[in-house]
Amino acid sequence: MKQTELQQHYKRIFETTSGKVVLADLERITNTTRVTSDNPNPNSAIYIVAQQHLLKRIRNMCLLRTATTETEQNHNE
Repeated sequence: MKQTELQQHYKRIFETTSGKVVLADLERITNTTRVTSDNPNPNSAIYIVAQQHLLKRIRNMCLLRTATTETEQNHNE
């Protein structure tokens, strides 16, 4: 699959009203603003950082301008 096709899929899902709600909930539950080492499990910080990177990937894929959804294409014509 080409990068632009993949970006279109991300945008098609996460730029809908429902997708935005889901993304906001994922950001809320992952505590994206803090990483602590207070947890007795030394891998917890790694887990939180991995979650943050995943959310960043979703946001970046939706922001990239090389991908346009079918709605955007129809609107530009």
